[in-house]
Amino acid sequence: MTVTRITATDAAAVLERLATSDRLERGAVFIISVEAIKERSGDRWSRKVDDVWGYLGRKLNEYLSYQDVHHRLNDTDVLIAMTTEDGVAAQAVGMKVLEDVLEFFLGAAERRDIRIRAVSRIEGDELVCADLDPDTIATAREKEAEAPYHRQVSPEAERAHNPVSFVASNGQQLEVAFALEHVVSLRHGVTAVLRVEPTVTFSATGETIPTRRFHRLSDGDLAAIDRATLAFGGLFIPEDARTRPPVILPASFRTLGGRKGRASLIAIEGVTPERIRQGAMIEFVDIDRGTPSGRLVEVVSLVGRVTRGVLARLQPVGNALDPVQGTRFNGLTLDFADLGLPHARLEAFMRAMAHQMRGKAPALIAQGLGERMHLDMADDAGFTHAGIRAVPNTVTRKAVA
Repeated sequence: MTVTRITATDAAAVLERLATSDRLERGAVFIISVEAIKERSGDRWSRKVDDVWGYLGRKLNEYLSYQDVHHRLNDTDVLIAMTTEDGVAAQAVGMKVLEDVLEFFLGAAERRDIRIRAVSRIEGDELVCADLDPDTIATAREKEAEAPYHRQVSPEAERAHNPVSFVASNGQQLEVAFALEHVVSLRHGVTAVLRVEPTVTFSATGETIPTRRFHRLSDGDLAAIDRATLAFGGLFIPEDARTRPPVILPASFRTLGGRKGRASLIAIEGVTPERIRQGAMIEFVDIDRGTPSGRLVEVVSLVGRVTRGVLARLQPVGNALDPVQGTRFNGLTLDFADLGLPHARLEAFMRAMAHQMRGKAPALIAQGLGERMHLDMADDAGFTHAGIRAVPNTVTRKAVA
C-alpha cells in the first residue's frame, strides 16, 4: 500500500463526493500517472507538460462519460472515478487512456511505463492506494467467449459442479450444464461482468428445456437447478471485486422468493457473505405477468441487500416492461439465443426492445447473441452491454440432491 496526498486546493468537493458514494467499494476509483513521460523528458518536461495534459484531457473526454469524474492531482497524476463501469472494467478504460497518451508521446505503451493505482480509502486529504498489475487489467479486454477468466478455475473444481444431474418431480432425469459468458460494455469494449449460463436438458433424449418453459417445472426442480447454478457460479465470484469482474447468477424468482431459497444464496460453499455482496448479481429469469408486483418489490429489496445487485430478464414481447414496472432493478436483460430471427428482423427487434428498455435501468443487456457482429447491432440499438452465448464445457456427470 502507498499513500498519495492530494495537494490541489479544489479537491475537497471531489473527495467528499467520492467518500459518500460506493465507487471506492466497487473499485471504480483509481489514479493513472504519466510519470514515465516526465522521466523520459528530463529537463524538457516543463516545456512539454502542457501538451501532455492537453492530450490527456482530450482522451479522458473521449473515453469517459459526463457522469464520470476526473481530477488532476499534480503534474503527473489524475484521479478518475467512473460511474459507467466498476472494478477491473473501469480500470481497463483508464489504462486505455494512459496507453494512448504513452503511445503518442513515447511511441509505445510498455508495461513498465503503465502506472495505475486503485484507491481503496479516503482519509481526510489523503488517498490510500495500491499499485495495480497492468496484465491483470488487460485481461478484461480479451475477447474469447470463455477466456480468460474461465481458465482461472481449476478443471478439477469445475468437474465437481459441471454438469450435474437430478431426477425431476415427473421421474425424468435432468442434466444441468454450465457455460461462463463475458458480458461486454459496448461503450468501452471491456468485460464488465461474467455471467453463468445453465443449459437444462432431458438426459434420455438430449432435448433442451429453454428458460421460457421453466414455468412447467416444479418448485423443487427449479430449486435444484438454482442450487447447481449457485454452486457453479460460486467458483467465479471474485475474492476482490475490484480486481476481477462480478458474476451474474440466473435464478428463479420462485426459488429466491422463499426464505429457504434466499438462505441458499448466502450459504454458497466456500464463498463468504461479503464476497457474495461484493461480487454476485442475481438475474431473475422467470418474471411474468403473473408475478405479484408487491411481492416482487419486496424480494428484489431482500436479495439486493445481500448481493451486488438484482437484474430482471424480460420476455421478448411488445409489452415486456409491464411485469417489472415500479421495481428498481440494477439491470434489465433480454436473451436472444432461441429467438431464431434472421439478421434483418433481429436488428429491428433489438431496436424495438431497446426502445422499451431505455431509461428503465442503468444496464440494458443483450445476451445470448450468436456472433460478434451482433455486438455492434446491440450497440446501435441502444443496449449498454451484450454477451455472446457460450457453449457449456462439460466433462463428467455429478448427481445433485
